[in-house]
Amino acid sequence: MESTDHNGMYQGHGFHKSLPNGKASGVITVSSGVIRFEPGATDVRNESFSIEGCEFSLGGASDRLVFIRHSSKPAWSFYTSDRRILNNPLLQNVPSIALQLQKAKRTRWLNYSVMVAVLVAIVMIPLVLFSSMDTLTGIAAKQVPAEWERKMGETVYAQYQIGEQLMSEEDTKKHLLPIVDSLLNALDNPRFTPQFSIVNDPEINAFALPGGFVVINSGLILAADSADEMLGVLAHELSHVTEQHSVRNIISAASVYLSIDLLLGDVSGLLAMVADAAPLLLNQQFSRGFEREADVKGYELLTRANIDPRGLASFFEKLVAEQEKQLAKVEDETTRELMVAAEGLLSTHPATEERIAYILSLVEKSRKNNDVPYLAFVEQFDELKVAVKKFMVSNESAESVESI
Repeated sequence: MESTDHNGMYQGHGFHKSLPNGKASGVITVSSGVIRFEPGATDVRNESFSIEGCEFSLGGASDRLVFIRHSSKPAWSFYTSDRRILNNPLLQNVPSIALQLQKAKRTRWLNYSVMVAVLVAIVMIPLVLFSSMDTLTGIAAKQVPAEWERKMGETVYAQYQIGEQLMSEEDTKKHLLPIVDSLLNALDNPRFTPQFSIVNDPEINAFALPGGFVVINSGLILAADSADEMLGVLAHELSHVTEQHSVRNIISAASVYLSIDLLLGDVSGLLAMVADAAPLLLNQQFSRGFEREADVKGYELLTRANIDPRGLASFFEKLVAEQEKQLAKVEDETTRELMVAAEGLLSTHPATEERIAYILSLVEKSRKNNDVPYLAFVEQFDELKVAVKKFMVSNESAESVESI
């Protein structure tokens, strides 16, 4: 194990094409204003970075290595496994460096805490604690400030947009909002004003991010036979937002300890995870309990908005029938399993016969006792489909031009 020789000196390595095989071992020295790498071999020259402008990051197995780079010398990098360098006072006295070191320490602590939490969960946590996790995360999530939850959604949504073809905000407002306004007006004390986007993607899917960012694939809109089918899916997605299912997923994944911190009102640990939340939020799958809760809350939202709640069930039935039709053509069992996992909406929102029956049972139990018809939005939905098709064609044409 590498250790410090004396104050300000750390055993480490340097990388550069001029070094033998591109790498050399030696000593990293931190002195006033300078970080210097001195190779052990006498025939290899020293190299130094100005402390101001240095970039520190963790890497290697379990993030046990500290890497040091400088933008003025991009071909060079140093690293040491002596983590005491993170506490070096000469580095801590430079504000920009101190922030990096704090982040590095926090990342190390988070990785360690997650590892410990997993081990504890496997070996020690009683089954009863797992069975109550949804309840615990529900209480903990309420401690997360609404403005931070919105900011997290903005960050992840910004990453998602890279490389995606989105319908213009003007066209989305013109053709989609007249249909979804009924849902928005029926939301009960919402923490956020939902923001809808339509993406050019033939997969039948939709998803929602914290803060009310809802993305609808063009394939879903074109596959729906009526507005109430699309609105059923959107009510379900909005319910994932209002019930904070994404935030609760992050809390659950972080560890029991993070849940306890949030119960006590400390959100600092969760805030530290935001930079790494995008993969989880964009590819997340919800628990059976969360899906059932989104079904119930989505149903209640649809009824308050006077939209036929059977639309969600009928849309899921359509998806299940289409999936079964496609799977029937495949003989290999492994291939069938891969197809099921790749089925977009059915993968992230398992539309089993049990869930469809449950949605329909909710409708049956509270069948309307008056003659007020459901909102249909027939003309508006037809116009939306035309606009989506036009949007898809225009993007296909643009891609064709670019390929010439």
